[in-house]
Amino acid sequence: LKFLFCFSMYIAKKALKKQFDPRKFPQETYLLCMLHWGESDVLWIHWVRNDDDRNRHAEEYFLEEIFEARSSRSCHITWYLSWSPCAMCCYRILDFLQSHPNVNIDIRVARLYYIHNVENRRGLRALDSLSGVTIRAMDMAGKAPHALDCWENFRQGHGDDDSWPRNFQQAIARNRLTLSRVLEVSTL
Repeated sequence: LKFLFCFSMYIAKKALKKQFDPRKFPQETYLLCMLHWGESDVLWIHWVRNDDDRNRHAEEYFLEEIFEARSSRSCHITWYLSWSPCAMCCYRILDFLQSHPNVNIDIRVARLYYIHNVENRRGLRALDSLSGVTIRAMDMAGKAPHALDCWENFRQGHGDDDSWPRNFQQAIARNRLTLSRVLEVSTL
């Protein structure tokens, strides 16, 4: 099992571009996390990836090995995922949140994992229906451009020599529309 812990919070620009470009289909899943407890201004940033040697997904690994309940205060987690959670991970996230009622999670995905699979769609709907959970496809525009936020918070090297690619708006729009339809429909 090859999980990469990022003790520095940054990821190489090239890897970030490859993993979060919705037009590409890499095998790995990257999970980038921003977490804060209560009203604290302290933000904890971490990332993991799975290389699928043992089929242990990044979400599962984060919840079981990385997250530590340090207080009973509220905890807000934002995940930027290169792939949306599969059905199994959706239900593991649900179980985790039911045993940690003080935690809420905002999930932003770059691409949709086997969205034609009925179980994956059911899992995403079940997860999205839980209070304290939001699932959305990343966007490049609006009040909170998730892809740019991800780029600014996690890229290694902050020089102006290399910017986030902006030519995949069509793929983002398709993912946003598909995910919103999946989350709205109760019988798919």
